[in-house]
Amino acid sequence: MVHAMGEGHMRVKDPEYSAAVEAAVEILKKRARQAETITYGDLSAELATQGFDSIPPHRGVMTYLLKDVCLYSNEDGRAPMLSAIVVNKASQEPSGQFSILARSLPFSRPADWSWRDEQQNVFTRYREG
Repeated sequence: MVHAMGEGHMRVKDPEYSAAVEAAVEILKKRARQAETITYGDLSAELATQGFDSIPPHRGVMTYLLKDVCLYSNEDGRAPMLSAIVVNKASQEPSGQFSILARSLPFSRPADWSWRDEQQNVFTRYREG
């Protein structure tokens, strides 16, 4: 899939957006099976290699994309939130947006919840074997 240059960033209403969500889900599941995190930048770069070259690491569309990744086959929000393993390169932690998302519906994580718990839950769920 080739995009015209200078087209700007992908938008949620673009036809390829749902394909980008699915691609991100697969990238993250693969990482989770290896119990590894991925940075926002690396996720953006991996999506670009698959033809989704308009999802910068720290822009609005990435925020929406990661929310939809968490909701993918998880409408009730009970399954581990896959985007817990996407971290900031410097801090090695998910962005503040992630904790806000985790406490909102349908995820509704409790007050004593931490993103570390969520990361472990993701790794446990997708662990190989």
